[in-house]
Amino acid sequence: MRPPARAGRAALGVALVLLVGGCGSDEAKADAPSKATTACRGQWKDLGQQVRGNDQKTNPSALAERWNTVVVTIDYYASSAKASGCDAAIDREKSAISALTTFGAKLAPYDMELRLAEIRDAAEKYAARPTPSSSPTPSPKNKDKKKQKKPKAPPAPPTPAQVRAALTSCTTQAPVATQQQRPGWQQAQVIELTDAAAVTKAVKDLAFLSSESPAWRSCAASLALVKRALAAS
Repeated sequence: MRPPARAGRAALGVALVLLVGGCGSDEAKADAPSKATTACRGQWKDLGQQVRGNDQKTNPSALAERWNTVVVTIDYYASSAKASGCDAAIDREKSAISALTTFGAKLAPYDMELRLAEIRDAAEKYAARPTPSSSPTPSPKNKDKKKQKKPKAPPAPPTPAQVRAALTSCTTQAPVATQQQRPGWQQAQVIELTDAAAVTKAVKDLAFLSSESPAWRSCAASLALVKRALAAS
């Protein structure tokens, strides 16, 4: 006895659903990355954690534009890298990160915005101190100048008011110094870091521009006074 047509169509529909569902499952498994690929992408993500935030810094020697390129590269491979050649690609990126970190450290001494930021907290605490009262110098009992030997008193450390004035001055002059060094910072953003001669020249050029910058010299003097105060405290 033949089954009703409606029942036959229902059975056929169920079979097709099961067949399509099975094919979709196989395709999903085929598209899923392998364990090696997943492990590779995990390494890229770990590397991304190491450089996170470097592209957000604003002081010039941070070289945020260059770090942005690094971050974008890592983000790309963290989602699309394959297992093949993974270790070699990560090693190349680590070398690029190391070169960029070393280059930034060479530029840092000429970055007044960075140098000011590094001591600002300690300097502000010093500047907030009450001004010390000067104690009267005791008169010597022995008035014979030949027998009397006065040791040289060490220079008095800068006062909180002097440190406060130095901070104010450098806060104003540091960004001006950055502008006066502009060609040097622009060069630092584009040179090839694997070219040792180019790196050396970029640092020398920035040092020269710094020495020629009135704002940089003014800020350097202010920071020297602040450091003298902090060393004496």
